[in-house]
Amino acid sequence: MLLPRVLLLSALASVVCAQNPPSGFSYQTLSVGQLSSATAMAFLPDGRLLLTERETGNIRVFVNGAVRAAPWASLAVNGGGSFAEQGLLGIAVDPDFLNNRYVYVFFTAASGAENRIGRLQDNNGFGSGLTLLNAPGTLPAQAYHCGGAMTIGLDGMLYVATGDALSSGNAQNMSNWLGKVLRFSLPNLGIPANNPFAGSAIYSLGHRNQFGLTTHPVTGRIYQTENGGALMDEVNLINPGGNYGWPQYEGVESVQNVAYADPLAGFAPTVAPTGTCFYSGDHYPPQYRNAWFFADYNMNRLRMLTLNAAGTAVVATTVFDTLSGSGYGIVSGPDGNLWYLSNDNGGFGANEIGRYVHANEPMPSAQISSVSGKTLGASVTACVRANNGEIVAPWLSLSRYPSPIATPFGNLWVPTDALLPTLPILGDNRAYYATPIPNVPAFLGSSIHLQAVTLTLAGQLVLTNPSELVVRG
Repeated sequence: MLLPRVLLLSALASVVCAQNPPSGFSYQTLSVGQLSSATAMAFLPDGRLLLTERETGNIRVFVNGAVRAAPWASLAVNGGGSFAEQGLLGIAVDPDFLNNRYVYVFFTAASGAENRIGRLQDNNGFGSGLTLLNAPGTLPAQAYHCGGAMTIGLDGMLYVATGDALSSGNAQNMSNWLGKVLRFSLPNLGIPANNPFAGSAIYSLGHRNQFGLTTHPVTGRIYQTENGGALMDEVNLINPGGNYGWPQYEGVESVQNVAYADPLAGFAPTVAPTGTCFYSGDHYPPQYRNAWFFADYNMNRLRMLTLNAAGTAVVATTVFDTLSGSGYGIVSGPDGNLWYLSNDNGGFGANEIGRYVHANEPMPSAQISSVSGKTLGASVTACVRANNGEIVAPWLSLSRYPSPIATPFGNLWVPTDALLPTLPILGDNRAYYATPIPNVPAFLGSSIHLQAVTLTLAGQLVLTNPSELVVRG
């Protein structure tokens, strides 16, 4: 629960330092005041960013450099008030979005009595056709400890974090879905045959109040942020069938019990970790590749964790930035940057969206990524950054030259196997294009390379950097 922590730390909040990201980084404010109580976000393969407004039930769209006035969709929710932890809480995009146009949401029904997992479909740029996927009564709701974070695994499964609904006994009760991480097949929330408990959606148990869930872009393992009680907050590696100890244990056990999993790191005094993601872009220095980030609600910080090679231990924790307000969602965007939701007006939910860019990103630049994490049988998104009004022509290849070929336009690294459509840069200095990747197992582990040529406003042709994505899934 965040509210008591806010009251306890109100004096600290008034003296938070100005933003101070590492050398070479800058924070770009993209929108202030157009969002209300936003807590989660997810990119569509075509570059549109969907954002959930917890209290209003609106799903907003950031596109062409601005938050669109008309919501992508609106759900009837019970938002519970400024500091409640209920309402429209989670969002995830189907890996097969280019074919089925599906988006999944976690929200508190208008009655306030239960949380629902639903599915919407993108039609002509708007979401419609809400289908409720979990059975009534399977996720009872309270004003706090609802959970709602969602992530797509490299296995194409949907992982959903739930809170204990203010009743700690739920976390150890295998007859309900509260205080658990759940795992479903898509698009209908089926129970995967290889779930750790036969016939059950439960993937892990013993959780109190989860706010963040994310997939490692290389290993596919699931990681989580969890608010403890009065003693310690946690970040966890979620192992199938793992029991994370609540309410018996909080933080690292004083006497080891093999029945329970310890967190990778604990934080005392409590920091209230919320949104989380791994950075998977090309445009930051190498030490940031696959680094783990989470928002620190209490201290208004964005923290970075460095894992060991196995991903089973935290070897370093640093403060990446200090902010004027609390942080919520964070995501590694298809433009190769971290996107961040924050708010300096109090309450639970953001009114500002921004992104961190690095001075070393070339102009123009290219980035290839998979917004769902899964690539095989899903899609890749090509993003080219240039000046608004310029024209870019991107292409893909399964190979790359061993050394650059000097041309009058710059260094050519990527041969042309598949030429993508020519794209105009219309807003936000970026253009996006999504293309499907066949479900051919032989592609696993191979690399897809992207490069583009830009026709500048001065009439020059300039090559971008090459970008690489390893096919996983």
